[in-house]
Amino acid sequence: MCSRRRFNRSVFRSLILITLDKYFIFYCCSWLLIRYTRKLHFPIPLLNNWLTDFVFVPLIAHVAFVLGSLIFTTGGTFKYPIYQILSISLLTALVFEGFLPYYTHYNTADFYDVLAYFAGGVFYYAVHQNHTSKKIRKAFERKLSLSK
Repeated sequence: MCSRRRFNRSVFRSLILITLDKYFIFYCCSWLLIRYTRKLHFPIPLLNNWLTDFVFVPLIAHVAFVLGSLIFTTGGTFKYPIYQILSISLLTALVFEGFLPYYTHYNTADFYDVLAYFAGGVFYYAVHQNHTSKKIRKAFERKLSLSK
């Protein structure tokens, strides 16, 4: 008999295993590296300007993709269409490059940041989403073979 505790533990374990992949770890580590070098007043020139913007959209899309795959679909067959990922990029650009520069001193309106948001979205669509979808599908197939 399956207890609630065992079910919650298996869902949590699955969420961690699917979420933490090489791309997600790269996004988080690069963001931490850029924030750390900014804090030390020793920014890395090219990376400081656009890497955090590049990884922001894939980071958000990946977390939403994993949660959506675990909650709403079975087998990892779901994938975001390109227009949804570009919509995420557009909304991110509007908020961080359109509205927030008028209300905060930290944000600046920069066209290259907008390009970085869209490049990150295209990267997620072309590379990372396929990687994660295959990973979820394999885990689902493994689970089906174990239950037989």
